[in-house]
Amino acid sequence: MNRISLPVILLVGFITLSCSRQDKVKDVPVSRLEGTVIPADSLQNDYAVISADSNEIILEASKEPFFIEVYKLTGDSAHLSHRYGKRGTGPDELIEANSVYYYKPTRDMLLYSSNDMGAQLINLDTDAVRPVHAFRQNNALWLMKAEFINDSTLLTACVIPSPKNTKPEWFKLLHLPTGQLTDIEGFLPDDGFDGPLMTKQWIYNSSARMKKHPQRNRFIYGCDEGLYAEIFELEGNRIVNRKLLLDQYPSYRPGADGISPEGAPDRQMCGFKVAVTARYIYLLLKRETKGDLRAIGREEMPEKFKGPGKGISFSEEVLVFDWEGRLCHKLHLTPFVVNIAVTEDDRTLYGITESEIYEPLLVRYDCPGI
Repeated sequence: MNRISLPVILLVGFITLSCSRQDKVKDVPVSRLEGTVIPADSLQNDYAVISADSNEIILEASKEPFFIEVYKLTGDSAHLSHRYGKRGTGPDELIEANSVYYYKPTRDMLLYSSNDMGAQLINLDTDAVRPVHAFRQNNALWLMKAEFINDSTLLTACVIPSPKNTKPEWFKLLHLPTGQLTDIEGFLPDDGFDGPLMTKQWIYNSSARMKKHPQRNRFIYGCDEGLYAEIFELEGNRIVNRKLLLDQYPSYRPGADGISPEGAPDRQMCGFKVAVTARYIYLLLKRETKGDLRAIGREEMPEKFKGPGKGISFSEEVLVFDWEGRLCHKLHLTPFVVNIAVTEDDRTLYGITESEIYEPLLVRYDCPGI
């Protein structure tokens, strides 16, 4: 009787498993969406869609005296209706708004400057501006990225600025009215890194992507290093029911100072941008690798990033997952866009592209049934 060695059995099993995974990926429906440019009367420096529905588009403005612009949709055109968040040093002004978080149920917009930890809440219905001191009250902690849990509390991804810290702290709850912090347990990315915790926190949380389900206490979390994302639930002060969506963890090591991360290979991918609805998670995959970024740093622009709407910020591939972690659909967008927002009914996707003379354009994609 012929005998088959254990290594051969393992190899066959591995090939079978790999083929099975490839078949599952191949079975995912793919749609190619052609966008329609929506004329907007004052779209000059707006390059990020914060929220979209059938009547309104909220955009983040990058160079205007205001940080937020709201456009009303009428037919196939968009008209500027209001601006919020004034740039400056006076009362109710901020020098910068490096992070913008929107809580749709109350129409509150949180603007946060990581440079000086200044922050304010603006209500889009009443124009009321409330200063937020919670970040400055916790200036010994680096609160890198956040997401609203309710109208007064954020889930924040943090960095503990101490190379001696070994307590696996990753998220904290921040109560905006008081500045009180609550520790969150049960989370640490399982990437095998056993170096300084501060290095690991910095790699992930300085570029974290995080969104909450519109009704459930469920979150999508990932980062702009590698191609890693997972979903989890928050129960009290503990994270449970974790499930990986993308498992290409960042590659890194401590640098010459023993802490600052370095060492990612040229082939390492650079993350995604995310939008969510009650049914789905939409991941807009980025096109660049670490090698591309290093080439650009040497002033060697790769050919694929040349031309209007093809720069390093523009992408076209969207992975659509449900909130149980299943990949349901792939979308390919023409033209490329900077980021995306999706209407609550999952029927329409919006993004920002560029004209032939490098001016921003609002573009709409009609989505197929997913």
